[in-house]
Amino acid sequence: MSPITRQGDDVEKRPYINAHENKRYLVQEETKATDGLRQHLPKPEHDNSRSYGPRQEHSLKRKICTPDARPDREILVQVFGPSTDYRNVRKAAFQEYIITNDFKVARLPSNLSINTAATFGTAYVSAVVGLGISLGFNFASAEGDRQGPDFLSAVRNLPKEIPRDAQDECLHGIPEHQRPRKGDWFAIWGASSNTGLAAIQLAKLIGLRVIAVADLTRHGKTLVDLGVDVQIDRNDPSRAIAIIANTTNHGLRYGLDTVGKETAGYLQEALNRSRGGQQAHLVSLTGFPEVEVPGIKYHNVPIRAFHSLPTVAEQAMDWLEALLEKAFMHPPDVFVAVGGLDSINGVLDDMRSGATSCKRIVVPVGQMEQSMPVMADTITVNKNDIENFQHADKLNADPSRIKFAYWVPNVSGGLVVSKIKQRTKWDLESNARYARTAERYGFEYALTQVRFMAGYGADNQHESVSFCQALLHHTERLRVMAALLPGPWNPAVAAKQIASIDQYSKGRAAVNIVSGWFKTEFSSIGQWWLDHGARCRRSYEFVACLKGIWTEEQFNFKGDYYQFHDYPLKPKPVSSPERPHPEIFQGGNSAEARENAAAVSDYYFMNGNTLEGFQEQIKDVRKRAAANGRAGHVKFAVNGFIIARETEGEALEVLQEIQGKADKEAVDALAQQVKDAVTSTGNKPATVPIEPSSKIEELVQYSDGFRTKLIGTPAQIADRIMLIKSLGVDILLTAFLHYDDEIQKFGEQVISLVRKLEAEGRGEDEAYEISLTGDVYRARKP
Repeated sequence: MSPITRQGDDVEKRPYINAHENKRYLVQEETKATDGLRQHLPKPEHDNSRSYGPRQEHSLKRKICTPDARPDREILVQVFGPSTDYRNVRKAAFQEYIITNDFKVARLPSNLSINTAATFGTAYVSAVVGLGISLGFNFASAEGDRQGPDFLSAVRNLPKEIPRDAQDECLHGIPEHQRPRKGDWFAIWGASSNTGLAAIQLAKLIGLRVIAVADLTRHGKTLVDLGVDVQIDRNDPSRAIAIIANTTNHGLRYGLDTVGKETAGYLQEALNRSRGGQQAHLVSLTGFPEVEVPGIKYHNVPIRAFHSLPTVAEQAMDWLEALLEKAFMHPPDVFVAVGGLDSINGVLDDMRSGATSCKRIVVPVGQMEQSMPVMADTITVNKNDIENFQHADKLNADPSRIKFAYWVPNVSGGLVVSKIKQRTKWDLESNARYARTAERYGFEYALTQVRFMAGYGADNQHESVSFCQALLHHTERLRVMAALLPGPWNPAVAAKQIASIDQYSKGRAAVNIVSGWFKTEFSSIGQWWLDHGARCRRSYEFVACLKGIWTEEQFNFKGDYYQFHDYPLKPKPVSSPERPHPEIFQGGNSAEARENAAAVSDYYFMNGNTLEGFQEQIKDVRKRAAANGRAGHVKFAVNGFIIARETEGEALEVLQEIQGKADKEAVDALAQQVKDAVTSTGNKPATVPIEPSSKIEELVQYSDGFRTKLIGTPAQIADRIMLIKSLGVDILLTAFLHYDDEIQKFGEQVISLVRKLEAEGRGEDEAYEISLTGDVYRARKP
């Protein structure tokens, strides 16, 4: 039998109380059509994975005879039928298709996948029964389309039908006059659990004020998004109890614990037990405190009322359909594992270790597993939200986020020195399209390249400053860095250009200062080829002059390369306390380049590197900044080439193809220029676009983009970005093989996932991130 028809199919939509008439009709008609065929088909079989106790491994049994659906309102349905009846293997959890009663089934809206909803059914049922019956929440008091059933009244109108083990809670639980009302406080200990998240949303529907106790580092943003009124971190129970008491003026009377006996005891302590003769009420899903105290009524969750009373279950599931369709309730984020039932033990180990980033785990099985794309964290966003920047604003709301930039392909040949086909164009029209896409999918910066002649694959080059201005004209949010090369540019001209462009763009211009390493480029335009140390000293003076011209009324400067006398630039660039002048970026591997960054720049650009290399550079620049009286003033950016594919194998195949089709003549020329630059430093580390020790295959992508290891699935790349952020990196500068579509895909598949991980607290603990992905970056011993 096929899965139940989903919302959006040609089924008449009725109020929730009648919706299941449609479901029963569909099932009956399908049964008539298939009864004649079924008797000639082989007996269906299924695989079964079972565990017989907490933390015990699952044992997998294959080709077990699948039980028939019984005629009494049982159907076969692809889960979303809550499987809370764990005592019955025919209806237990961890099944892709389950046998259940038709009154326990909810159809999904067309925009909600089976995977996303799979973990939510049981949580919803536990929450709606625990709150609606045990605590007496009257969902009929919700306003407008949110209005639902009054479950407590419903069960009390069916006294003879209530199962014996649920009668006491249903009939003699919370008194009618003690039921919560709009504005009352409700506390949840373990609010980030599935049931806790469902309970938050149900409580907000009827106007309760919600206190959530959870791991705020990992789940704080999720709780904010759900409308929690007060968030309290779980790590200090005594403090949490005190905050609850002060917040509620010692008036908390309703609590839900989803964790265990110990936390139920904490919540018990926070409840008011004596105000006005009213009892406090506590529901605990996993056990009551060791010592119960007077003044509190302890409630079980009468889950059998859901399984045994079709009226109650039907109303609950019909209401859920309506809430999901209108987006009044949202299932939690999920992590979709691969490997079928064989993978369950490993997946559970990952969950216990925290490797799944606190998501709910879904293990697709059977045919679904074969067709499931690995990129399960890709999100679908309303087109209007993208166009009006609501999506980007949501992605970039957290001030502690890592920011994303991209290399602007304003030179021909793409971003790899390879003959591989690239869907990347260098004209203005295409670049304007890339920029508009980027700023709508979460990118905040773009970097134009400076070239005066063909060097390594770029036969044609647009000028960087004018291209920066053009892109700013075509965008609304994006900040664009213009690369400047001291020598060809005088700081007076550059300062004037950028100040004007900054005014035109309302403060979105920035600069990237490159000292230069391509000797032929200097000599071809009649510029002196200075040694490395002199080029770095000139860059230092160049940046110091830019900052002085932009911020001082009368600028004076006397250096080896530039002199100014009472120079008054007007208009100045846009200035604010957070951004007194256009941001100044600068890179380079040498000690002189690091010193420049520490002394005068805002951002220090790093090439791709090993874990140890990144740590050493950041530590060194921070130490130098402190010595220059600028501790905390220098931020860090890193370059990385992105190859995101459905599997890591596919991504590595693309990398191999890029390197295998390298433009050998251009790569050899680049390698020679690097050697010349190194020679001019006396064999000291040079300010070049790649490490002198880089292998030929790494020279195919300048600035060592391959060494940043952002090559794999979106999930792998997001994890590695969390490590990079934890090291102290503020901006990731990206490049792609196919700009025509990969900027948008990166925003959809990676940036959105990075934001989810950040909301869960990832990217803050360096040691933890290294334990997860550090081996990918560690230097390999020869």
